[in-house]
Parts: sequence; structure tokens; C-alpha cells
Amino acid sequence: MPYEMSWHEPDRVIYIRLSGGVTVEEMIAISEEENRLHLKKGRFFKLFFPFQYRKMWNVRNKTLADLINAHVKNTELQEILAALWGYYGLPPSKLSGFYYANVTGGYLRNGSYYIRQRSQDLSNAIARVIEENGGRILYDSTVDRITVAKGVVKGVELSGGETLPARAVVSNASAPTTFQKMVPAGAVPEDYLKKLRGYKPSISSFSVWLGLNRDIRDITDAFSTHVSSGLSSDQDYQAKLDGDIKKGSFGVAIYDNIFKGYSAPGTSTVQLIFISGYEPWRRFESNYKEGNKTAYHREKARWTDILIKRAEGDVIPGLSSMIEVKEAATPLTNWRYTGNTDGAIYGFEQSMDNAYMNRIENHTPIKGLYLAGAWGNPGGGYTGAMRSGEKAFQALMEEWGN
Repeated sequence: MPYEMSWHEPDRVIYIRLSGGVTVEEMIAISEEENRLHLKKGRFFKLFFPFQYRKMWNVRNKTLADLINAHVKNTELQEILAALWGYYGLPPSKLSGFYYANVTGGYLRNGSYYIRQRSQDLSNAIARVIEENGGRILYDSTVDRITVAKGVVKGVELSGGETLPARAVVSNASAPTTFQKMVPAGAVPEDYLKKLRGYKPSISSFSVWLGLNRDIRDITDAFSTHVSSGLSSDQDYQAKLDGDIKKGSFGVAIYDNIFKGYSAPGTSTVQLIFISGYEPWRRFESNYKEGNKTAYHREKARWTDILIKRAEGDVIPGLSSMIEVKEAATPLTNWRYTGNTDGAIYGFEQSMDNAYMNRIENHTPIKGLYLAGAWGNPGGGYTGAMRSGEKAFQALMEEWGN
């Protein structure tokens, strides 16, 4: 079965057709095994796991670089096979081979999907189901504390002073915030806190949204373009951590090329994204939180202009002259709207000590308290976060005896 991948570098675009490539087949096989296990609700006998799920077992302690190096020796091809590492937040030398293979294998097997009309529609649909089944959603409400007594969760306290009793609390707030700020001191075993302190928040992002005054489908028919830095994966990752917006790789998404009617007739919508570390923005943190954003806005505008010029040179000729609406979001924006520690977009890193069988569990040492979302198991992304909610619910039902 053939698979196609494209790789855009500043001076060329490489198209590679992989016909039954061993690495591609391995990724798909790993993904199929994980899906089979998922359909069994994750139930397995540890003794038989290495025999029932050989592919998953064999990659349990391998980085993505280990997985690819076992099958491919050409350096350039290795980089292309690992090109999607930005979606998972770590370069091949640090990223869990299982996590990359599982998700990428599913992508190669089933293709990718966007929520139509907008990603907000998915949130709206979930909210509707909650409310139709008797649930309540409290908007503009902040949970300050999770109340605990004798190791058992009792409910939550809202910022307005209201207390909501609960038999179970599922937190998709960042795990560091949940256990270091929201749970009473002494309620969490020290060995669990030590383990959490050993995990790192994932990388963050810098995004630019552009509203254009013309339809650009005649300029490019691509809807998702990866623009390579020309650096090795490790060098590119370091450029992102350092906030080297001039050198690091970035992505361009043109949603009008996915389906007609996304934008108003005669216009286009474009997103530019640069995976970024939090450290380049940490120097603005204190002033940002106090509302003094002058220097922050200056740096934000500088990054925005650089990214637009790079996209104009590599993907959309004449882009600057078409812009009518321009907005950008930094790692501090991510923190502001999600509360995620360091603006992390993938929760905890998918590092070798916190991925696959080693990933933090969704049940916690506090009875009745569960994790969901990117910080829990299996991790970040649309599917990862939703599966995490599913796994949290499964654990909750099992502990309730249902």
C-alpha cells in the first residue's frame, strides 16, 4: 500500500512516495494494535501483553529516533519520516517512539480530519449533550480549591465563594496547578508530588491568524504546509525553545482549501504556527499579569511580522498586501485562556519516562479525584484529550463498582 508525504524546504519541495516502507508499516501496525487494545477498554493480562501486543511491547522503551534508525539509514529520509514531531512537542531523540508511531500510524491509515465548520462546534456539541442529560456548565467560574478530607475528595470551592459537593472531581486543569495549588497541603503523598515534579510541561506555540481580502485558492491548493528550517530535528527543536522565529520550522494552514465556504466569498483565512518554548516570553510574564503589556506587544508584533514575511516568501506570494485582519497569540496568551503551566499545549511532555505504559494515570492518590485532558493519559491533541476523558470515566465507573 503506498503512502505519500511532502516536505517543504526553503529552496525546494520534496515529494516522497513510500510503497510499503518498513517504518511506515511498523507505525501502522503499532497503531492497529493500540486500537485493538482500546476496543477492549485497555484490559489485558500483564503476563500475556508482550505476546498479544508484540509491536507495542517492542517499542515501549524506544525513542522515535530508535524506531526509525532500526529501519532507515538515510539521514534525510529519517528527517522526513519524523517530520510530524512538532505535533507531539519533542524531537525524535527525546520523543516516545510508541506515541509518535501510534498517532502517525492512525493518520497514515485513516487520514486526517478537521471539525466542520469550526473547532468550536465540537465544544458546542459536547456542551449540548451535557445539558441535554441534566448536567450544568458554569461559565466564567473559576475553581480555587478542591476540598479533601481524610484522603477522599469532597467537592470544589469556586472563586465566588460557592462550594459544590461532589463524590468525584475530574480535573483537566494543569496537573502542577491541580496538585500544588488546588489540593490542600499534605493531601497528596510526597512520592507522587516528587514524580510530578520530575515531569516537564510541553512546549507552547506562537500563532498568527490572518483575514485576507481575496481568494487565494488560485495561488496555492495546499491546506497544510510544513516549512522546514533546513536544520536537523534537534537543532530545529532548540531554535523553537530559544524562540528563533527567523530560523525554526513553521506551519501554514489555509482552511478554504479544505472546504469551500469557510471564509466569505472573495476572502481567505490563513493560520501560521510556530511551535515555541515559553522561556523567550517568561521575561514579560510579571508585567503581562499586571496588565503592563507595552514591551510584550512590541515583541509580539515583531514575531508576527517575521512569520508573515517567511510565509510570503515560501508559501503565499504577495501575502502582506492582502491582509485586512491580523491577530496573534503567544505562549502567554495560551496561559491566559487555558491556565496551562508555561502555556503548554500538550500537557506534560511525551518523554520516555511519561509516555505509553509509564504515562501518568488518570486516577490519583486522592480517592475520587481524576485527571483528564492533555496532562493525563494518554496525552495531548484532540484525540488524546478525548481519550483521556474516556479513560477517566472508565476508571471512575470501575472504582464506583459499575
